Amino acid sequence: MFEDYFKIDKPAINTNDSALIKCLRFKDENIVLFTNWIAKELNLPSDDTRVIDRLNFIIEQRQKLVKLSFDEKDQLLNYLARLLSAKFSGNKQANLAISLTIDKLLYAISNKQPIIFIFGFGGYKNYNSPSFPEVDLAELFHMKYMATFLWPIITTYKYGVKFEYESEEISIQFNNVPQKSTDRYTKSFRSLLNYFTNKIYEANGVKLDFEFVIAREMYNPTNLYNKMKDYFNEMKETYNNLPETEQQVWFKRAKTNFLVNGETDYTNSSESELENLIINARINNECFLAADYELRIDFWERPNAISLFGTWGKSPCASPTDGGLHLKSTAASNTDFWIGTGVLIIDKNNKIVQEQILSQTQYAEKENCIFTIKNNDSELASISKNFKQLKCIKV
Repeated sequence: MFEDYFKIDKPAINTNDSALIKCLRFKDENIVLFTNWIAKELNLPSDDTRVIDRLNFIIEQRQKLVKLSFDEKDQLLNYLARLLSAKFSGNKQANLAISLTIDKLLYAISNKQPIIFIFGFGGYKNYNSPSFPEVDLAELFHMKYMATFLWPIITTYKYGVKFEYESEEISIQFNNVPQKSTDRYTKSFRSLLNYFTNKIYEANGVKLDFEFVIAREMYNPTNLYNKMKDYFNEMKETYNNLPETEQQVWFKRAKTNFLVNGETDYTNSSESELENLIINARINNECFLAADYELRIDFWERPNAISLFGTWGKSPCASPTDGGLHLKSTAASNTDFWIGTGVLIIDKNNKIVQEQILSQTQYAEKENCIFTIKNNDSELASISKNFKQLKCIKV
């Protein structure tokens, strides 16, 4: 089944640049032309404020590129076009994320430095997944998707490309998930990543610099917890001042992560007690994000490091994050890989047609169609119980 799975084809040359890329490529600053391109893409009148705002943003970005040679500028814009491709994101990226991405590419190319991509994620498997607590096909799908996404950069940038899966598993304990369960995820993820990079090398002759980095290994956890306490009252006040509808968004997200019968069994707790526990877990997550950033600012703010995220931090959500690029998990899925369950869509000959990562709700809806087949790849099967039998759906 996985005979040709790890072979990555060279992507076709993109001849249909977005208005942003066309404006950045254009040699001269032609305001009328730029305005027409933007208005056409947005399907808005040329005097609409959104068109004007976009034009001003583009002019600002153009100023950053003036010192680059023609070849450097062409390379940067080719990479930017790939990173902003709707094929991989499904949506337009925030202006802040675009601006920061340009800054990071500019620094790396100008200073002949590697380009680093940081994919920040929870570092655990959600307990609602039948694969809990270890990795499954969803993680493998995502690794392949990221390699495919970055392939034109990996294979052409001579100063190197590094990809870091950044695990924030130190924060999951506040959701009452036992550390031993999280440790099983960490171990299985590391093994899968090693397996994946070896397979890519065998199939393509390209050595991927994909690394798994863990927040708790970058500082003393006690320092983190102390800083989190300093932030708690501020974050709780933020929550209390939110409109009720936004409070529900926070609560709903937290409820999907809180394991009631985990490290402590809260099964017999009252509804109000549980609600309070869940909200405090959510507030602690906000405290973690603030304290972690403070402790690891040098990690996050490396001048050649571009932040990537899944869909969790994309608005509307409890904590919108516009400082990085938001990406789908596979060509057919928006569900984040650590939240969902990977399922292969196969044809009558057991050939892979599509990779899907199903949320808890999606999995329940399709459960009657899901069946398993034995995995004949003994190396993959040895990584986790979740790879001994592969979940599939027939087209």
